[in-house]
Amino acid sequence: MAVTTTETHDHDDHGHGESSAPGAENPGGHHESAFARDQKERLMLWLFIGGDLVFLLLEVFAWFYLRTLNTHGLWNAAACTTAKPCTDGLGNPITAPVARASIVHPLIIAGLVIVSALLVWAAERAAAQGKERGAIAAPAGLALVCMLGAIGLQIYQFQILPFTTIDGSYASVYEYFMGSTLAHLILMAFILIGLWNRARKGRYAGKTWYRIRLIRFFAVWIAVSTAVLVIVASFFA
Repeated sequence: MAVTTTETHDHDDHGHGESSAPGAENPGGHHESAFARDQKERLMLWLFIGGDLVFLLLEVFAWFYLRTLNTHGLWNAAACTTAKPCTDGLGNPITAPVARASIVHPLIIAGLVIVSALLVWAAERAAAQGKERGAIAAPAGLALVCMLGAIGLQIYQFQILPFTTIDGSYASVYEYFMGSTLAHLILMAFILIGLWNRARKGRYAGKTWYRIRLIRFFAVWIAVSTAVLVIVASFFA
């Protein structure tokens, strides 16, 4: 979403000389000032994040609700034994507690996402200070690398989980957390591709740096939401 807003009406490409701050009027023929557009774009972003926050809270609620309910001991099959087997979602017997997922991979993923957000922040600061495009593109590119690393690790974790979604509530909600995280990381990666590509072309240097602020807001939100899911799934199983 943030990439789209930065691409729209880019008068710099056509030599109109857009203003260097969001508070100035835009003489490039746009019917709104840069300040007005920035305000609207931020409002739309906060509405999007607000909606995403609702889904995050529902995910966390589902985790703790099912963990507390623990119907027939099938949160993690702790009550299932050979003498008293439980059944999974396909009717197969479960005779032992479901193994917990490793906390190492989620913690590394959360760390990479947090570092990526900090690098986006660094790119914003460099642009705001009027530094050369290389000083903006470098942290943007590193942010993208970190995000791609997090995506790769999340996909890898899917391959090595010691359970499947039919092995009780813990297993199914855990994999839902992973899928939700992966979807957000992929979205963020596309946004970072746009940020890095525009930064290396000098689209932000000294002119429209405030547009990176939208990406920074979303990057920080992705980092926070990822960290919340990782903490819940890793330490409250």
